[in-house]
Amino acid sequence: MAGSSGTWLGDAGVFHGEGAYWDARLGALRYVDMLRGDVLTLRDGGVTRTNVSEVVALIRPRIAGGYVVATERGFALLDEELVVEREIPVFDDPLLRMNEGACDMNGRLYCGSLAYDYRSGAGTLYRLDPDLTVHVAWENVTIPNGLVWGDGGTTALHADTADRAVYRYEFDPREGTLGSREVFLDLADAPGSPDGMALDAEGGLWVALWGGRAVHRYDAAGALTETIRVPVTNPTSCAIGGENGTTLFVTTSRQGLADRDEEGAGRVYSVDIGVTGAPVHAFGA
Repeated sequence: MAGSSGTWLGDAGVFHGEGAYWDARLGALRYVDMLRGDVLTLRDGGVTRTNVSEVVALIRPRIAGGYVVATERGFALLDEELVVEREIPVFDDPLLRMNEGACDMNGRLYCGSLAYDYRSGAGTLYRLDPDLTVHVAWENVTIPNGLVWGDGGTTALHADTADRAVYRYEFDPREGTLGSREVFLDLADAPGSPDGMALDAEGGLWVALWGGRAVHRYDAAGALTETIRVPVTNPTSCAIGGENGTTLFVTTSRQGLADRDEEGAGRVYSVDIGVTGAPVHAFGA
């Protein structure tokens, strides 16, 4: 599939697309224009944009209906119309913001923070439980990205873009805690740095490579099996879904491009990959 051609979708006005997931309930792709605080909904070729906060880092469905988002310095519960019902503050440091995360199979939401100046080790991976309590899951991260679970939920894969690595953690699905950590993918020699990730139904890990103009697929042993070339510098996140369930959606960004004008940057790149995605878990409240 290396070099497979795709199709551009979405809103050309997006600055920093992120946090994509396929909303099967709605039959739509949900993603965010992170630094503008907007949720975007791509459905039947059309896009709607809804402002939620000053920053919105990710969006995921809730079991009870509606959605949960990570905002600049916390979380918020939204109703079905994307209206904020409740805010859940986490920290108050104006030098930090939330970045990216996902829900585990028991409905807990994890999201990592980072420093606006990308200061090494300034970030924290937080866990929001269904009872709306917040806990520290891991400390000393720099640019946390792309959280997925494998091996029946007993391992977690989490990228730190600054380290150019994807780490594998032991995971306790009952307690929601991370254990020992090892490097799963050392991407120092890859064309870019790991950003958002998605897992397919065959256990393949799709990794958006920030600065690398590509998405790579790795098997469970960490071997590179597919390369999707993306015709802009900064792919940011991945989601698998669509009408046939086999479309890879890749969000992109214009952040860091300075005066360079890249056609497509900020839009969503889509390509059929011939495999469905692993389940996307909902928040348990």
